[in-house]
Amino acid sequence: MKQKKPFFSIIVPTYNRPERLANCLESLSRLDYPREQFEVIVIDDGSDMPLQPVVAPFLDQLNVTLLKQLHAGPAGARNTGAERAKGEVLTFTDDDCTPAPDWLQKLAEHFTEVPVRAIGGRILNA
Repeated sequence: MKQKKPFFSIIVPTYNRPERLANCLESLSRLDYPREQFEVIVIDDGSDMPLQPVVAPFLDQLNVTLLKQLHAGPAGARNTGAERAKGEVLTFTDDDCTPAPDWLQKLAEHFTEVPVRAIGGRILNA
């Protein structure tokens, strides 16, 4: 019997970096994971410019929600995203990151093996 894939909430804090956010969302749109099994929550941590124009092109590719809060720093933004998350598994990435296409697939494999734990991954700096 095939095991159901976990539903992920991908939480992305951002502040005044629309170009980097667009790159991050582009990479998330290329994830090799069923679209109905993950959501993306972008938290605008008080940016000076509106980020809806950055997020809008991805609305037909991703289940993405844009939240805005007063500037509180990335940890506060992550907490805001976690409060709104619907996923069984919370995942965090930053706006200047481009997760690999198999990122959620690899996480799902680990959580299927041992469902209660935290996992970190390899980070390659640009």
